[in-house]
Amino acid sequence: MTLYLVRHADALSVGGAITRDAERVLSPAGRETAILMGSVLARLDPAIRTVCCSPLVRAVETANALAGRFPQPPEVRPSENLAPAFAFQPLLDELLGALPGGSVVAVGHQPDMANFLSWLIAGAQTDIAMPMGAVACVTMAEDGSGAMLRWLLTPALARELLHNA
Repeated sequence: MTLYLVRHADALSVGGAITRDAERVLSPAGRETAILMGSVLARLDPAIRTVCCSPLVRAVETANALAGRFPQPPEVRPSENLAPAFAFQPLLDELLGALPGGSVVAVGHQPDMANFLSWLIAGAQTDIAMPMGAVACVTMAEDGSGAMLRWLLTPALARELLHNA
């Protein structure tokens, strides 16, 4: 199984019409980043069929922008298991059940996504920098064992690689 962990893209701050953190929408730059990273994922793994995301607006918008870059857009599934401060094992169980043996994307928040990544690959919390919009690729057995970080791509590096291509 291949699991792609994504930190939601840049969002507007609370203020004005946005009165709660859960209502924060993507900024124009955040939408552009989500589209960019969706293009990267669509090129690297066009067979992705499921994108699970936090139910918060900025994560749902990131997930939809990512999914929209695929020739056959994956299903976007909001999940309480990706809400801020989620428990790791229930999320892993959901992701493993989403598409056994295939690839699935999970879009969430910091520090949760970096902590989940640490838990998967090291069994404990370690320091992993995961900027907004970053994507980490993890492979593992269908039972969730043997998680291995394959790569972590930041939007800045993706832009640099595309610019120099």
